[in-house]
Amino acid sequence: MASRFLSNIGLKKSNQVLGVDIGTNSIKLCLVRKMKSGEFSLVRLASKSYEKDLLHDGNIIDNVYVAQELKSLVGANNIPTRVAASALSSYSVITKRITMPFLDKDALESSIKLEVENIIPFPLKEIYYSYYVMGVDEEKEGMMNLLIVAAKKEIVDGYIETFDLAGLDLAILDVDIFALTNLVELIYQPKGHSVLVADVGASVTNIAIVKEVNIEFTREILIGGKYLTSELSRVHNLSPKDAEEKKMSFGDDVKPLLQELVSSVSSEISKTVNFYVATKPRETVGKVFLTGGSSRLPGLKNQIEEETGIGVEFLNPFLFLDVAGAETLTEGQEAMMPIALFLSTRMDEKSQ
Repeated sequence: MASRFLSNIGLKKSNQVLGVDIGTNSIKLCLVRKMKSGEFSLVRLASKSYEKDLLHDGNIIDNVYVAQELKSLVGANNIPTRVAASALSSYSVITKRITMPFLDKDALESSIKLEVENIIPFPLKEIYYSYYVMGVDEEKEGMMNLLIVAAKKEIVDGYIETFDLAGLDLAILDVDIFALTNLVELIYQPKGHSVLVADVGASVTNIAIVKEVNIEFTREILIGGKYLTSELSRVHNLSPKDAEEKKMSFGDDVKPLLQELVSSVSSEISKTVNFYVATKPRETVGKVFLTGGSSRLPGLKNQIEEETGIGVEFLNPFLFLDVAGAETLTEGQEAMMPIALFLSTRMDEKSQ
């Protein structure tokens, strides 16, 4: 999907790709190689956390600073390639699912342009857009479902500039929630029911419901682990660094605020499931996959299971690697690295 998105931007593709995930307060790098067996082996893995925000509303706040940090991380970890893939925050991307009749390519392109003008709240000159044909509509004869994806040029161009300043060639620009749902499909191959994927990050929790290869529903909740840090800082008059350390202690004075955050995230996931099955009564959500830096908050997994009645599993992106490459990795790396890892597997797309 993202490679089609970028065909309108003019970026290049390559056989060797460094996955770069820029979050609100962290940068994650992952490089894998494809072996003759078809499996992927881990080459490099690195991350760094920051007190200051790197993103605001999906925009890179300080291109020069992030570029310097990215360049430093690449150099410190002896990354052998300068070709990179990254992902926009779904919070900054507009996605719309539409249904259209089957058309030839030229007619489809013209119809898509008209749809974009009608449904995207920005002038065409201010956005990059593309579309993905999801398949035949099961309920409407002669119709197909499409997903339109659009992002403001200033956000995309900010990523391109940052990677250029870092000495990297940004070859692929995906969307974070698309990367995660694709990874779930590749690893777990869920059949017979839909699954919910929740990426609980620092500032935003991204949720998607997927049925086999199709994204059925997405939403973003403006709450994440940073809420707990901010509240501890405010209540106890602590610096952000001290508040983060206090948060990780999970002491008695942290538990009330922790439970408030856990309840909020769990409640929103439960509401999402209920909304989905109400609008699609023939569908069921058979599994919830949790990922993201704040997904391991104590009690979150159990509370989601209690509220939804659905089994919850932590997404383990390293199941995508050969066993030898994954056996020494930590739970924290499992939670933080899925987007960067998936992006690094995109080296075969230059021929598409």
